[in-house]
Amino acid sequence: MRKLFSFLLLSTVLTISSFAADNISKGTSVKILEIAKSDSYYEERADLLGKDAKAVSELEKNTDGFYSGSLETTDGRSIFFSSVKVSVKSGSSSSSATTTTKPKTITGTEFSGSTIPKGTRFKVLEVPSDDAYYSDRDDIEGQTGTTTAELTLEDGYTGGSLVLDNGKSYYFYKVKIGKSSTTAPAKSSGTSTAKTTTTTTSASTTVKTPKFLTGTIKKGTVVYVAEISEDDSYYSDRYDHVGKKGKIGKSDLTMKEGGWYAGDFSYDDGSTAYFYKVKFSKEPVDKIIRPVDEVKSTDDDYYLDYSDEPKKADVGEWDDAANDDDIKEGDKVKITAVSPEDSYYDDRDEYVGKVGVAGDDLDYVSDDNGYGGSVTLEDGSKPYFYLVKLKKISGSTSTKKTTSSSSSSSKTIAKGTKVMVTDLDPDDGFYSDKGKYIRKKGKVAEGLNKQEGDYYSGKILFDDGTDAYFFKVKVTILN
Repeated sequence: MRKLFSFLLLSTVLTISSFAADNISKGTSVKILEIAKSDSYYEERADLLGKDAKAVSELEKNTDGFYSGSLETTDGRSIFFSSVKVSVKSGSSSSSATTTTKPKTITGTEFSGSTIPKGTRFKVLEVPSDDAYYSDRDDIEGQTGTTTAELTLEDGYTGGSLVLDNGKSYYFYKVKIGKSSTTAPAKSSGTSTAKTTTTTTSASTTVKTPKFLTGTIKKGTVVYVAEISEDDSYYSDRYDHVGKKGKIGKSDLTMKEGGWYAGDFSYDDGSTAYFYKVKFSKEPVDKIIRPVDEVKSTDDDYYLDYSDEPKKADVGEWDDAANDDDIKEGDKVKITAVSPEDSYYDDRDEYVGKVGVAGDDLDYVSDDNGYGGSVTLEDGSKPYFYLVKLKKISGSTSTKKTTSSSSSSSKTIAKGTKVMVTDLDPDDGFYSDKGKYIRKKGKVAEGLNKQEGDYYSGKILFDDGTDAYFFKVKVTILN
């Protein structure tokens, strides 16, 4: 038995050693055996070891027995490893003969200096193995084009968007280009408008489908935003987010149903986002272009909804109105003014002068000398004001009612709970639309989680059929 064990062990060592001696060709089926500490995927080692994969580029041997190159796991994830050990699965072809690296046949004069100006003719000389398009290098190397923006050179390589003469567009992480003596092909219409249209069309029709990350993504992992769901509050701004690079924020992200993730994200430019449904990629992702008609519509909506500033007369009306600063729950009050910041302001004539009873959620806002909360009017309605001025009148009872809605102080609010939005934090993505959400009622989707300062995060399904995923929202639980 000991001899048999020794023989099997020796066979395994010889098998692995034979593949450690040479490069492994593209298309070979392998099993991941080890990931070096120097590899950026070392933190995901526990999830990746033992997985079956396919080489989507040639795996190049390093001096320490590890390989570098791109693997695609059986779940469709494409990963570029700088130091990985693999074993070739039986029955799979591999390059156990010397080296199968494609000889460099593309020649040309490399650019000098630190930048390549916009409008410069170029030829693609090399797509290195650490670029996502390495497996497509046979179709790319040797192609010509004209730079559409200034490019920065570093050690002879550059990165960024390149549009080739054949109409294809690529966003390279790392590529080497050289000078081209060819002239740009003539455009079919010969006008500047046609040039713009051609470039836009080719860029939008040749967008490369990203390889989405799966499983748990560790805090601090560098990734690209690859897709944003229609359910996410950032969906309307996806043109500004998809393709941007950054890091996973405050904690590890666990994949949810459908391959989506939710959590904090920090961009390289210093901005941040809190996504509800987003997908990421380790490889660069093509940016998406906002259609012209959608740009127009979005801009019109913006100016229609948010650009109107209160008139001086409106502010004066608010400032001159009387207000008592000691109103308590149950006090009989008269509405004297509705703030220009309140969404009821346009209907203020229906409320100013009305009499009612102060609700248990009414709070005094000292900075604005007004109140936020509900008032039960004599006609039975119960408007919830963002900012209103009130005056106590005779007949105040100052008795507290316990059957009305109450603010939540629990750590979580359960799914299906009826709530009303009462405030949004400036850090919330919907803060600019605050006026649209204050007083909106709905049900908790999957549960709200407590944040600092009595704020909650989570999704609310509103009574009007809309929904929103908030990062920091205050709510009142409705009985």
